[in-house]
Amino acid sequence: MTAMQVSTSAFYSDTAKRMGAMNARAQTLQTEIATGKKIQNPSDAPGVSQQLAEIARKDADSQAYTANMKTAGSLLDQTDSVIGQIATAMTRAKELATSAATGTLNAVDRKIIGTELRSVLDSIVTMANVNNIRGEPLFGTAGTTQSVVEQTDGTFLYADTNVSPVPIADGQDVQSTETAARLFQLPDGTDVLATLSALAKALQAPDDTTQSTANAALDTLQSGLNQLGDVQSSVGARGARVELQQSLLQTADTDRAELRSQLEDTDITSAVVELQQMLTALQATQASFSKLAQLSLFDYIR
Repeated sequence: MTAMQVSTSAFYSDTAKRMGAMNARAQTLQTEIATGKKIQNPSDAPGVSQQLAEIARKDADSQAYTANMKTAGSLLDQTDSVIGQIATAMTRAKELATSAATGTLNAVDRKIIGTELRSVLDSIVTMANVNNIRGEPLFGTAGTTQSVVEQTDGTFLYADTNVSPVPIADGQDVQSTETAARLFQLPDGTDVLATLSALAKALQAPDDTTQSTANAALDTLQSGLNQLGDVQSSVGARGARVELQQSLLQTADTDRAELRSQLEDTDITSAVVELQQMLTALQATQASFSKLAQLSLFDYIR
């Protein structure tokens, strides 16, 4: 009799535990299906939760870098465009200087060229003082009013420019614009804009002393054009670098999204199938338990 009591008690206990586990699993599956997530609390899977936290951190960094690269890319595009326009104007200035260097111009022709050259110079200064997409000097520093200022003596002042690098990835940054001084001041200290101003003034003077001035200006203008080309190439290379990093970042974002999905997203189809199997098994177990529980000791003896 004692053995029968122990066996019956163990049967009830084991069956109850089994049904409890099956019911708990069914509830877990229902929650996973409802939320679409396999992990409801970090304690459910500490290792996986740690991986997901790291992915979330990298996603936040990615958003910041994406915003930085969007801004840097726009600034570099604008810088490239404006430098191209300045180079076009500078090319026209060189053409005018070439005409002035022929020595066959009369006073009227010299004045006409001088007037146009002055207009070209003014347009270059205007372009050099353009604002960027944030309303700040493109070739200057936030807070300054102008990047280039012409003095009454024909010389030029350039704003002290602090071009801060823009972070675009862990341990990587890019300079998103250029300084006005680098556009117009040659390595030997010659100022291209001051040279243009002096030539325009000489051409508009009544006496003809412009041929030697124009000849001297031609070398400076060509050097200035070469420097503009080098700066523009540098800007273009930085723009290409930003585009490459944007592509790499998008690939990394996609890879992280796939990994995150693998770690935390519920496979709805599999979960539904397992839930149906679990509910079927639970119902069968409950039915079997109910029938067995109705058996009396007399039924066993008989």
